Amino acid sequence: MLIGKDIHLKALSPEVSTRKEPILVQLTAASVALIFPYGALVFFNATSKMIFELIAHCQPHASQLFSTPETEQFTVIIRPEQAEGIVHNQVSIKQVTHEHLAIISDSLAKSTILEYHENRIGDLFEKIDPIAKSLKERGRLGSYSRQLLKYIGASLLIAQDMVGKVEVTEKPLLLWEHGELEHLHEQLVEDLEIIERQSNLERKIQLISHTAQVSLEVLQQHHSHRLEWYIIILIAIEIVLQLYDLFFT
Repeated sequence: MLIGKDIHLKALSPEVSTRKEPILVQLTAASVALIFPYGALVFFNATSKMIFELIAHCQPHASQLFSTPETEQFTVIIRPEQAEGIVHNQVSIKQVTHEHLAIISDSLAKSTILEYHENRIGDLFEKIDPIAKSLKERGRLGSYSRQLLKYIGASLLIAQDMVGKVEVTEKPLLLWEHGELEHLHEQLVEDLEIIERQSNLERKIQLISHTAQVSLEVLQQHHSHRLEWYIIILIAIEIVLQLYDLFFT
């Protein structure tokens, strides 16, 4: 569940690592949750009451809370006799350890924030569309210059979130110490299409930025041409005044 833009982990746990690792919270003997610094909470075997209580606990330490959180669900089964990985759209693990839950939650949290940014990019595409139509049909942008700057800023912020804060394509640091979980991680990343979705998102961000920048260049050229005409008119007025002084005074 993605509840906001950021969660200040240090405020929740002063002992938290500075390496952007999530906090693991033991809700009950059989229920846990992981809290990520980029606003995601992942619950395992938690009741609705536990979920609401932890969200309420995190909200004072979160920024830009969402009125409707992004959510994603996955079924985890424990099968000691079965190879770990994705089986019939379920995550199969041999045993429940904090390391297993951390690897699963990392992929789920990244998938959820990808979903959030995919929706934002979709909204930006809809807003860019009338600008492209205006250029095609009228050859000008009208009053879109301020909006264009906003769209460029929004696309840059999405790119910053994905690369700087979330590091979607980066492997969890946990895998350096637990290489035996590498296969499970690869299966999750493949099943949730993390890499492909990130690449698609990057292409859409580049397209929006390029469209906005080209539109701004067109707008600047129109302003430049208008300024040139103003200068020509002023020069013509000056010539007329000088001719008037020459012949009539």
